[in-house]
Amino acid sequence: MKSFLKTIRNQSTKILAGVALGTSVIMISCQGGNIPDVKVTVSTVTEGAFQDGLAQDSKGNLYGSDFFGNTVYKLDPSGVVTVFADRFVTPNGIGINSKDEIYICDHFGNRIVKFNSEGKPLEVVAATTPAGIKKIPGTDNMLFVEYNTNTINILKEDGSITKLFEGNPINGPAGIAFDRKGNTYIGNFNDRKIYRYKDGNVDFVAQLPDSAENRNFLGFLTYAKGYLYATQLGEHRIYKINPRKIDDFEVFAGSVIGSTDGDISEATFNLPNGILAGRDQKTLYVSDAGTKNLRIITSMLTY
Repeated sequence: MKSFLKTIRNQSTKILAGVALGTSVIMISCQGGNIPDVKVTVSTVTEGAFQDGLAQDSKGNLYGSDFFGNTVYKLDPSGVVTVFADRFVTPNGIGINSKDEIYICDHFGNRIVKFNSEGKPLEVVAATTPAGIKKIPGTDNMLFVEYNTNTINILKEDGSITKLFEGNPINGPAGIAFDRKGNTYIGNFNDRKIYRYKDGNVDFVAQLPDSAENRNFLGFLTYAKGYLYATQLGEHRIYKINPRKIDDFEVFAGSVIGSTDGDISEATFNLPNGILAGRDQKTLYVSDAGTKNLRIITSMLTY
């Protein structure tokens, strides 16, 4: 991880600086000319089964779906994992509105189920192989994609659906991300291509490599501090993508298959799939489909 230091004011021994944390920027005060370094580490939650889509509510609760296990799990801020909802066919993407109501895509169940924060079902909406779903910034409408129909859709608060886009080059969509300017990004599971969607048009952003022997798929997308982050399952890697240029990306984490924790340069993943930037924009959550473990990437300052 690279860090940078921008001097704003230098009075005696204090320096006020901004240190880039990969997914965040924080302000610190350095004493005696000591410049801190940023240490990024990976840890693992083995309780529950976090295999697919991830979402976080306003209270810091994290939700993760077990695609082949019919269950969605909840990790609370104290670290306790419980079952949030079950009896799905194949739970996939998860979205949460401003009321902390949770929308869960039941992929082969061909439906989206809406729950309150206590896990009580509120509404069931028919959809064809829904894969990813997220709240549209500034509204409580949800954007969702259908894998088999290659469509981008809006699920409105009243339960009605509006189709925004259908067909090529959307190809097995699953990942959805929004940047701070309101731009929408869609990731194709099948060919690992990422597009920017706006007003009925899609513009190419990047295509992740396909160097793995098999399972060359893009899992999900997330956005943090100017960059997109995406998982490549077969490579067991997480990529950092600059959405302002074409095919401008780098490996952020991962190498060979594994479950090694510790420093980001040595940590390994096992079919990383779901990915989510925490509400604080300082933490990345990743679901390892191969182990169904939740991986947590955090940053801290060292001197």
